[in-house]
Amino acid sequence: MDKVLFFLLEKGGNKKSVRMTTAELGSELGMSQQNASRKLKLLAGAGLIERENGIRITSAGMKKIKEHYAMLKKAIEGNRMRFKGSIVDGLRKGKYYLSLPGYKRGIRNRLGFEPYAGTLNVKLSKSDFMKRNEILREEPILIKGFRMKNRSFGDLFAYHCRVDGKSAAIIFPLKSSHPQDIIEVIAETNLRRTLSKGKGSSVVIEL
Repeated sequence: MDKVLFFLLEKGGNKKSVRMTTAELGSELGMSQQNASRKLKLLAGAGLIERENGIRITSAGMKKIKEHYAMLKKAIEGNRMRFKGSIVDGLRKGKYYLSLPGYKRGIRNRLGFEPYAGTLNVKLSKSDFMKRNEILREEPILIKGFRMKNRSFGDLFAYHCRVDGKSAAIIFPLKSSHPQDIIEVIAETNLRRTLSKGKGSSVVIEL
């Protein structure tokens, strides 16, 4: 991570404007005033900070910081990802889609199990929301789409996982009506029944 951006974060630049001259910034970071000024211009040009009545980290800057944090966390903790969420009711479309022969065949061939006709919908906790982007950075198992009765059905990205210790898979349809904090999980069985958990219950997902 850019050390100027990290320094601004330490100073609370994600919540307030940090008031200091480029000379003061350079002195704090052990660089010349000219170099500090150049770095601020680069960060501003990339949309990571804004300079108006001080220096403030933008939402794009915070996104970049969180991406670096996620990469460091993964490097320190290893490849396994673990996150929490709560079961929510879905849009009741999973039963239809997972009953289609094209998806059933693709899931069976690529994931190794016949899917139960329905998805477990899990709302990610606020602290684990960024894990969704971590998952999508991994190489997916592609379940190819198909055509049926003059209608196209899109690809699915799939990732093997365990939900409270039970084998399952996370799927990301290329076209989804769900908000980004909801992930869909499929398994060979009805996970709500298998786990004896209903709406609002907490689950732990591991990849």
